[in-house]
Amino acid sequence: LQGLSPKENRDVPPLRYGVVHRLKADFPGLTIVVNGGLTTAGQIGEQLLHVDGVMIGREAYHHPWTMSAWDRQFFTGAAGQCEPAEPQREAVESAMVDYMEGQAALGVPWTHASRHMLGLWNGTPGARRWRQVWSDHRQKNQTPREVARLATAQRLAERLRAAA
Repeated sequence: LQGLSPKENRDVPPLRYGVVHRLKADFPGLTIVVNGGLTTAGQIGEQLLHVDGVMIGREAYHHPWTMSAWDRQFFTGAAGQCEPAEPQREAVESAMVDYMEGQAALGVPWTHASRHMLGLWNGTPGARRWRQVWSDHRQKNQTPREVARLATAQRLAERLRAAA
């Protein structure tokens, strides 16, 4: 980072989308993909008017559910693409638990994968408690399925408290 803090590294140097757009215009045969600063479908759509693709980093990590409708929005009707089904958070979580169970069977600590899904429920009642259960180092000796059961119970209990 050459003396920059991680936060400063996200802002310095400033993103220059116009330069990337000119590169694409000057070299239309090259695949040009913009990386950085995109957090909404609107921003992505605007960039796709000028470039071949976008990369999503921190937003995908911290708020992965924002991407749940993007396949349908940006790829439906593309060559070889079918209409994607509406994803459900519970199904995504279940698939991750299955994956972690498989990794654990191979001797890989499931905690290496669980940290990548901590943003799954962001913005919903009970998300904080769900995250706390998954992040609790005391759970590492439990199976991912058991931790998922505990985390879901905490999330739903908090949701009920919020609704009351």
